[in-house]
Amino acid sequence: MAAALELLLGGEPVRVLADRALFWPARRRLLVADLHLGKGNILRAAGIAVPSGGTVLDLSRLDALLADTGAAELWVLGDFLHGARHADVERAWRSLLERHSRVTVAVVAGNHDRAMNADALGVELLPADVRDGPFRFRHLPLAAQFAGDAHVLCGHLHPVVGLPGLPGRYPAFRLDAGQTVLPAFSVFTGGMRIDADDPRWIACARGELVANWR
Repeated sequence: MAAALELLLGGEPVRVLADRALFWPARRRLLVADLHLGKGNILRAAGIAVPSGGTVLDLSRLDALLADTGAAELWVLGDFLHGARHADVERAWRSLLERHSRVTVAVVAGNHDRAMNADALGVELLPADVRDGPFRFRHLPLAAQFAGDAHVLCGHLHPVVGLPGLPGRYPAFRLDAGQTVLPAFSVFTGGMRIDADDPRWIACARGELVANWR
């Protein structure tokens, strides 16, 4: 087990990171999906008792990943926000941008991003389906027959997997033919359990990666 794993996707070298992110060295681009910033704020405002601090934790993890990888770009593959805009969330996000002023940030909007104001957040809003090199960047996965000749990188499903001998379920990358679904970056999300028969996945478990290559 290791905290990073080098592999080829679409014939291109990438680095899978145990903190639920993917790094594309050729573009110096850090990729994450499903941040869901402000989810706790929204649920508490609705009277649902949930812990605070999720956004701060997620942004501190993102801060560390940007520093560790030396990324020049950060792309978020959908669900940057969980819902309505929140001033505290925007201030925390802006603080992160100030610490990484040389990093450009772009977002493929997801189904939770209807209220997102790209200018207020200092990010570029990308189309729903972006082609770059051998990849297509999306929020929503595609059925295999629609992927075409590019390898799809996407989110939305929040894959998780159970590991023998360890309690609970762990976020995972689901590696299908022609498509990789990233785990939700947010620690405060549910997940879609990967079936035991799925042949290829990489779980993010306690700071390390566990790969299944059946």
